Amino acid sequence: MIRTPLTKRNEYFVLVSILVITFFVYLNHFDNPFFFDDTHTITNNESITNLKNWPSFFTNADTFSSLPANRSYRPMITLMNAIDYSIGGGLYSNYYHYHIFFWFLVLIILVFKLSKKLYKLSKPNSSWIGITALFTTAWFSLHAANAETINYICARSDSFTTLCVVASLLLYINPIGKKWHLYLITMVIGIWTKQTGVMFFPILFCYVILFEENSLIDDFKINKKEKLIRIIKKIAPTGLIAFGLFIFNQYYLTPSATVSTNFTITKFEYISTQFFVTAHYLGSFVLPINLSADPDITIIKPWYDFRILLGLVIIIGLIFIMLKTALKKELRPIAFGIAWFFIALLPTALNPLFQIANDHRMFFPFVGLFIAVPWSVLILSTKYTLHTKFKYYSTFITTLVIITLFGHAYGTVQRSNVWDSYETLWKDVTLKSPKNGRGLMNYGLTLMSKGNYDEALEYFNKAFQLTPNYYSLHINLGIVYGAKKDYVKAEQYFKSAIAMNSSSPAPEYFYARYLSKQKKYKQSQKLLKKALTKSPNHIASKKLLKIVSKKIISPEEEIKALVNKIKKDPTPDNYINLSLKYYETKNFELAITTCKELLKIDPKNIAAYNNICSSYNQMKQWRLGAKACKKALEIDPNYKLAKNNLKWANDNID
Repeated sequence: MIRTPLTKRNEYFVLVSILVITFFVYLNHFDNPFFFDDTHTITNNESITNLKNWPSFFTNADTFSSLPANRSYRPMITLMNAIDYSIGGGLYSNYYHYHIFFWFLVLIILVFKLSKKLYKLSKPNSSWIGITALFTTAWFSLHAANAETINYICARSDSFTTLCVVASLLLYINPIGKKWHLYLITMVIGIWTKQTGVMFFPILFCYVILFEENSLIDDFKINKKEKLIRIIKKIAPTGLIAFGLFIFNQYYLTPSATVSTNFTITKFEYISTQFFVTAHYLGSFVLPINLSADPDITIIKPWYDFRILLGLVIIIGLIFIMLKTALKKELRPIAFGIAWFFIALLPTALNPLFQIANDHRMFFPFVGLFIAVPWSVLILSTKYTLHTKFKYYSTFITTLVIITLFGHAYGTVQRSNVWDSYETLWKDVTLKSPKNGRGLMNYGLTLMSKGNYDEALEYFNKAFQLTPNYYSLHINLGIVYGAKKDYVKAEQYFKSAIAMNSSSPAPEYFYARYLSKQKKYKQSQKLLKKALTKSPNHIASKKLLKIVSKKIISPEEEIKALVNKIKKDPTPDNYINLSLKYYETKNFELAITTCKELLKIDPKNIAAYNNICSSYNQMKQWRLGAKACKKALEIDPNYKLAKNNLKWANDNID
């Protein structure tokens, strides 16, 4: 292999070029909309609408989300969302994307710094360190799988936490950062961004035993006790602060009602399935052609299923490679990178979550692979060139690198195009994850928004077969049947949505919205108040409640309008409605008078006699009430309301 060292100036020129290329590759993503958890953390979250609320972000986990079940202590995310809302002057997704992308560029620079530092510690005399680190950086910045995180606004928790972990490690490696413990500041910020930031501690532990002077691995039998004590002293402050802060945040500041686990499965089933999920992630690292915004991976049973066993074999193989490469100084970036991969996966692999797998979870673990794989390629290439006379080998490697980077750049552009709209995203999900009920439902929503109700209903029914107990699906079935004017089915599904969900305000909100369109404002108001009891920060419910409340006419105004209506159109229905309004306002004598006026023009109106009966009963004039009910039953012996009111009167007469 030809030795082609790069000067620092050339390295920085290439690094800047990588940043510029990355910008143009992601140029088509800055106007992509809000998706998934963006709804409850941003678009419906009143807390972020005023930046003056920022102190409460660090003391009240309720500010993170408008959904009680999704409350989590991530104050840095809420703060960044509030900053973007303030700068943009509202819910403009492009400002969120600008902010996220800025920190992504910073992370790219830090990945270059970290990989170069680790490579130098392992093989300080190699002239290929700069080039390898630049390839690591370019691959990381253009990798198509990372587009799943950068395009998804709420996934800024993954990208920014990763930045904090990388920055913390670099500050620890830096003499000044280590002396003044600056790495602890970025670690705390990382934990405040997402709980996975606590994984900096085991990552730091791996760094110390692999790269620090007098490594524990080198000459293990010599002074091992002193080495262990020295290592414990180095990492103890980090461990105490990391886990102390994590426990305090998780068990004191995070509401106990927060639902974060998948209760429909056992922990063993979840963890065993993660063997396959890990293999799936590794496959996406090598060839990310099946990326999905909402994967349909489900629990695999039994535990000895081929997919689980295959994943277990792959994991054991990687662990074996990690242990072997840890024994030799020049191979330790490989061991460290693999260790990073597994450590970063642990939080989602051991803690059962609602979604078994999600492609944006790969972002943090993949940093380890981006460190390990390029170094492996360099080591293998160096050894290969010593035993081969293939004169075009360097050209072959260069061509392979270019094809890899170009392929990922193209893939990233395509994934950003997929995230361009609700329709393109959910259409892609239905193709990549056809067994995902949520994906089918959401694609149906895009069809419904265009007025294609029959097609939308077709997708909703497909989703219903997969997820019959999904309350959002029942809401959308209610909406589509309402649009098709099948009001009986619409109300049936709205009510079933309310019956199956006790924490989200969505069922009450959407049913209230439906009722307001039917001009049933009082019922709508009642539901909206219930929605806001569940979620005080739910913006949509607050806005609709203001509108509905203005449209509710006072009883006095309703009575006045009905009196005027009777003057123009003295129909039985108008008289009955006026008597009922008097009854509701406890003006029982006026209710009786109105019904008697009606009987002058319609002597056999059973509703009038029944209303007279009810009014007399309310006034405890039981005999007069019974007399009116008997008149109604003479006209219709099967009239149930009159029967009930007569029984009420007779029971009190007795």
